[in-house]
Amino acid sequence: MSAEIRKRVQMGETAATITCSGCYVDEIVEGIARARADVVSYARNRPEFLLSLEPLDADSGAPRIIKRMCLAARRAGVGPMATVAGAIAEAGVGAAKKAGASHCILDNGGDIALILERPAIIGILSQLDSDLLPAVEIEPTDGMILGLCTSSGIYGHSISFGRAEAATVMAEDPILADALATALGNACRDEASMTKGLASVSAVNGVRWAMGIIDGLVGTAGEMPRLLQAKRSAEDVTVHSGFPGRIPANGSEEDSIQ
Repeated sequence: MSAEIRKRVQMGETAATITCSGCYVDEIVEGIARARADVVSYARNRPEFLLSLEPLDADSGAPRIIKRMCLAARRAGVGPMATVAGAIAEAGVGAAKKAGASHCILDNGGDIALILERPAIIGILSQLDSDLLPAVEIEPTDGMILGLCTSSGIYGHSISFGRAEAATVMAEDPILADALATALGNACRDEASMTKGLASVSAVNGVRWAMGIIDGLVGTAGEMPRLLQAKRSAEDVTVHSGFPGRIPANGSEEDSIQ
């Protein structure tokens, strides 16, 4: 098995950081490409899939990834594209697992799918100008692919109706984690609404824990892992080259794939 590497990949709107054994990178990139192709093809024939901020039902002949996105979005009460980053991240890690990987982290712009055979510290971006990140220590996942997804009403290109610095959900399904992070972010307008949103999201079957940050206040729900602070470096933050607040990559290896 080859050494573990960290590699950045940009493919259309997707900007991802892959951390895994180098021998699985090609499979991961192919998994991302297949997932993107399914989404693009489906949306071409059903434009409302891209635009709806409300749940939609998938057509009976839709690809499996589309059906799962629609189901997760309905559980969270959001539009299906609120799940796309988690879905693509899961597709990449799923391809690595199928090829034999037991430790792989794919950060798709803050929406993470992972399978761990040893603990990993994952930072959560809550401020662009801070040298420190809130972080969580995630234990081995026993062969499961989990999702750790974050939404923000302060930065990023995704739509949020709240003003959370970070709304993070960890769940046993990365697609659901992404949908619920969006829902939590939408709910976070002040401390009281954040507390209510955390209680609602953490009650969903399959959710491990949830965390919100608003006005510097941190709220949590569920079985939280160890929470700590980590120093932030540019290579720790995955952002698209088109994002106006981009943090320089400091020379890290990056591919652009059309």
